[in-house]
Amino acid sequence: MRVLRFVVLLFMCVAVLSAQTPQGGDKSVAGEWSAVQKWPFVAIHAALLPNGHIVGWARKDGVTEIETYVGDPKTGVFTKVLNPYVQVFCAGQTFLPDGTLLVAGGHDKFDGQGAIQTTLFDYRTNKWTKSANMNAGRWYPTTSPLSNGDVVVVSGLMPQRDRSEGSNGVNGLPQVWSKGTWRDLTGARNQNINLYPWLLLAPDGTVFMAGPAANTRSLNTAGTGRWTDEKDSKRTKSGALRDYGSAVMYEPGKVLIVGGGEDPPLKSAETFDLNKSGAEWEFTGSMTFARRQMNATILADGTVLATGGTSGVGFNNTNTPVYEAELWDPATGKWRTLAKASVPRLYHSIALLLPDATVLNAGGGLPPWGVPPPSPNYEAGPFHANAQIYSPPYLFRPGSRPTIGSAPTNVKYGETFTIVTPDAASITKVSLIRPGAVTHAFDESQRFIPLVPTVSDGKITVTAPDRGAIAPPGPYMLFILNRDGVPSVAKFITIG
Repeated sequence: MRVLRFVVLLFMCVAVLSAQTPQGGDKSVAGEWSAVQKWPFVAIHAALLPNGHIVGWARKDGVTEIETYVGDPKTGVFTKVLNPYVQVFCAGQTFLPDGTLLVAGGHDKFDGQGAIQTTLFDYRTNKWTKSANMNAGRWYPTTSPLSNGDVVVVSGLMPQRDRSEGSNGVNGLPQVWSKGTWRDLTGARNQNINLYPWLLLAPDGTVFMAGPAANTRSLNTAGTGRWTDEKDSKRTKSGALRDYGSAVMYEPGKVLIVGGGEDPPLKSAETFDLNKSGAEWEFTGSMTFARRQMNATILADGTVLATGGTSGVGFNNTNTPVYEAELWDPATGKWRTLAKASVPRLYHSIALLLPDATVLNAGGGLPPWGVPPPSPNYEAGPFHANAQIYSPPYLFRPGSRPTIGSAPTNVKYGETFTIVTPDAASITKVSLIRPGAVTHAFDESQRFIPLVPTVSDGKITVTAPDRGAIAPPGPYMLFILNRDGVPSVAKFITIG
């Protein structure tokens, strides 16, 4: 009997190990997933704060406040912080120039009923404060940073009481938050905008809507605002609705969209170059797995990681989860399959790049249609109050990681600055990555900016981006990478 128990335990250990490491055990090829870590909440929303901690929250129906959680994602130790002003589930979120997180809208007690409030989370005090209300409620809105540090909010469902007869309920008035007040973009009213649209700041200062609908366009936020046809290029090659796929700006002006759809989900990906006049959507390589309810995360080296999702037909098919991560290389346009996670991450899951160049994967589940939060025995979903951390292959290459000895805390646009490192002779790449703020399969904050390093006398000099349309003012993670592509731990700096 003891022998049998030992064999069973050994088999279970091997099964868990095989779910976390690549076939053959070569972590430098497929990376590695950590053990599953229990968390005190389901991470439906999460944002990486400029001190390396995160703030995140789940959902709670029938109330006008919510407990949020602040802490170290590596240890899973969190402090509960009440937002007494609004239930920020299904809100939009992005960072202001000083690293404060702006959260627009949320849950007016129940699904589909948008909250009118704007709240701010200050990572220095771990406190929520209230800013000016918007014109009306927004549930499933998207926020985007602008080149001057302001924030635009688009879409979101209004509460039933604010909807005119025959309206689809979408708040069609974009607004710009600036120094505590909202400015209406009355020239850009449009109720035919998807919920949680994929908004990305373009190099010309307009805001590019990359999806999920097939019709893509740009929003000029100057004056009273306007949507234009200047970049209105329908994805004629696919014509696909990529609902609950994901989108990233993997280099300034260069957009990748991937996955999404419903019957069935898609494995294809497309790119668009906002730097080119007359650009069109182009197919790039396809993933091995179709994914809906996925996340796309930009890594320290500029590659893009796809995690989670379901490959089955329907909104959130829990019978067909995708455990394998996949990695897209902009240089080749190809994807390769990586190690398997241990937990399915579907609807309501998140992914964030952390300062040590690993990726946090957490959350998923909770009742989606107006049901109060589940009891411990509630399994319909299912929901996942836990997390795993993925270490990409670049962390398992030979040799030690480069280190940043010192770098400036604040850098102005166009300024040349020095990075001190004992590894200067081996450094070939430097990158800036804006901290992520992710929910519902799209990160409203992350963007990747490569810098060109010059090495001399044991130091590295680089020049910051020259304008806010390339790097919206605010906090960034600064990475240095050696000739083998191994990244340092990031140092937070503020650009602008």
